[in-house]
Amino acid sequence: MIKVYICEDDPKQLQELEQLVSKVIIDRQLDMGFGLSSSDPHEILASVRRQSPEKAVFLLDIALNSDINGIQLASEIRDLGGRNKIIFVTTHTELSLTVFQYQVEALDFILKDFPDQLYDRLRQVLTVAQTRFKSEEQPQEELIQIKIGETIRSLEVQHVLFFESSLNPHKIVVHLDDGELEYYGLLKDVPDLNDNFYRCHKSYVVNLTRIRSLDKRYRQVTMADGERVLCSAQASRYLARRIGKY
Repeated sequence: MIKVYICEDDPKQLQELEQLVSKVIIDRQLDMGFGLSSSDPHEILASVRRQSPEKAVFLLDIALNSDINGIQLASEIRDLGGRNKIIFVTTHTELSLTVFQYQVEALDFILKDFPDQLYDRLRQVLTVAQTRFKSEEQPQEELIQIKIGETIRSLEVQHVLFFESSLNPHKIVVHLDDGELEYYGLLKDVPDLNDNFYRCHKSYVVNLTRIRSLDKRYRQVTMADGERVLCSAQASRYLARRIGKY
């Protein structure tokens, strides 16, 4: 669950923010809950240190009746680490440049000057915050790049089956789930593109994660698409040890 922290020194505005945020969470069915609402920035910091939330959203006023302002509070929150989104709810737009100086990477600025729009703005930004958290949790696709003519192509490693020497001099053929591509290159350089690329034969480099089976007797590797690739005696022994991991 994403924890929500609010720091606002005006008691009435603090209560209004709590009510609006609660309504947004219910209306949008967001995976959020309150960590703490307070007028004291030091209390917010103490709570964050104590709870150590994995994911958190901070709604901060900039002008706080304290020895630190909302921007300084945001900076200290950043220093504590963790994954968080900072949103300033303020009337002090002139301080927006100061935010860049402190490098707090605010997700948004919401103006208090338009209270009738506050719910909609909170709904938008809290929905965006949750979406960002979810996208950050998605595993990043591993990519490699090859040059075909004057074009640079990016290929997802998970869709690469194997590479082989082309019949055309100084060229390589990369076999993919959806076809083949030929480009200029040296087969010996292919394993440097990704840790899962292994040269199993003088003419082949396989993607270790896409091997279906190994025939040690005939020294052949069957790839995920059913194609067979030759491997050397040494590579056969290595693959016999490694293939069980995939």
